[in-house]
Amino acid sequence: MLELNNALELILKGIEGKLTELDFKVEYPEGVRPPELPVSTVGKKSVIMYRGEKGRVRMELDGDKLALFCARADESDTPDDDMNRVSLSLLDLETFNEKDLKYIYEEYNETFDKTFSGKSQHSGKKMPTPVSRTQAKSGAMAYDANTLGSRFTTIYPELRDEYKNNVDTYGEFLAEDFFVNHGNAIVIDTIRENDKIKMRKLFNLLNDIYEDGTNDTQSLVAVTILGSSIAANPELLENAQSYFSDTMSEPVNEVISFLSKSKSARMRLENPPLYKPKKQKKKGLFSSMMGM
Repeated sequence: MLELNNALELILKGIEGKLTELDFKVEYPEGVRPPELPVSTVGKKSVIMYRGEKGRVRMELDGDKLALFCARADESDTPDDDMNRVSLSLLDLETFNEKDLKYIYEEYNETFDKTFSGKSQHSGKKMPTPVSRTQAKSGAMAYDANTLGSRFTTIYPELRDEYKNNVDTYGEFLAEDFFVNHGNAIVIDTIRENDKIKMRKLFNLLNDIYEDGTNDTQSLVAVTILGSSIAANPELLENAQSYFSDTMSEPVNEVISFLSKSKSARMRLENPPLYKPKKQKKKGLFSSMMGM
């Protein structure tokens, strides 16, 4: 278990070299001096600010959520509290170790390179924007597969690079490839370990996404992730069953039952069809005649 101050110290140490290279300096609140942490309190949030000629960097800790905001020098009119959020991570002090923190600050360093110097280890493709909880709960939008992938890597930051590589490779998030080749193994490990805290975090996410997801996203949760993982490992069902929401329980159990009896269906899930880029839709005859 990590202490909050120790976790923040490790993250700040991890980004210190990169921000120094980019000529950023940390901003100490009034009355705070080293070796104290440069943390100010804004409402319920803990805030750390860096400033330099290239722009500003702001870290906000709100509960167990750690957000990173960046603004370039040409965005000087943007207030500090309205900067563009570029990363959102889960800071789980109960289960995280130094390796988990390393995933966070390495992602931050890559973001600093991309934002302030144009360098990046990845292709530079813009990550697709997840659907927010407010949008989903209001009915304005439904959760899509990318939202599940993005939020999944908040719980499991060691898969963040695989998520980015997936988008880089396919130009969009290909969920079946990501979960079959990377995500499902961690789901299986989590269910097998049956740690209450880890299980709640995993199933709070899956239940939430299923509740307000598109049909395709519900299928992703019920079939590709839970169905295939548990049907291939039936001893895991007892651990997972009590965590299924009322909405998700019946369809997931039906999927597991079907897959448990159908070896060919399980094989198709384990070997999804090859990716085919989306084709531009051609106008139908009726549309062409009507000039649409």
